[in-house]
Amino acid sequence: TGAMKLGRDVMVLTQTAESRSVAFLSQTYNERNDNLELPIISYRRIGSAMQLDTNVQSEPTAEYHLDIMKKYSPFDAFFIGEKFAIFGANGQGTQVYIWNLEKSGSNFSLEWHKSNDGDDIIIRSRRTRQRFGQLGQEVPLDYSLRAYLEVIFLDPRMKISIQGSVVKSRLVAKSLAKTQIMDGSVLGKPVQLILGHCQQEWERLNSGIFLYWHGRLLSLLRISQSICSLDVH
Repeated sequence: TGAMKLGRDVMVLTQTAESRSVAFLSQTYNERNDNLELPIISYRRIGSAMQLDTNVQSEPTAEYHLDIMKKYSPFDAFFIGEKFAIFGANGQGTQVYIWNLEKSGSNFSLEWHKSNDGDDIIIRSRRTRQRFGQLGQEVPLDYSLRAYLEVIFLDPRMKISIQGSVVKSRLVAKSLAKTQIMDGSVLGKPVQLILGHCQQEWERLNSGIFLYWHGRLLSLLRISQSICSLDVH
């Protein structure tokens, strides 16, 4: 994401009761392509089995995408099948596998972090992004995957785990005190602005705005061109 980059390549496996898909998002594969390619293979339930969904792609296209996945990832068709088996016959969920992790020089820039609050993946340098008017220097959202995933959804409806450790979602809009709510529109579409006080961020001297689109976080702690008052968070 724009907030936290973990690696160059990712495989996403997702399954519902009636369908499943595997998607391959790869910088390694696309770095020499003139046009971005996103190999996806989709399946749908027919009877008791998941079979290739030819309404979405043809068999040759699915084979082509599978060949790309096998060539540019550590996975083969058997490994992908094993991972789908984790869901169970009628299970639902999403699995994300990332490799070619980010490096700083010759060393990996990420580290696996264990604590009583749960496992985490953090940027080793714990660097904080530069923002106009930023006073605080402690912004875990900039370097902690767990902190980022805690607020990624405005109204979370799924369980997220890091290395098997469940992430407890933080409802940003409902965790504020002294709130003011303003409704408006942008390009004819309704938008809602919720202003309030967050004690935790106040203590860190952080202020700004979380921008969500269709319930998903796009940008965090975005500060306007004028320095925000420390009374508003």
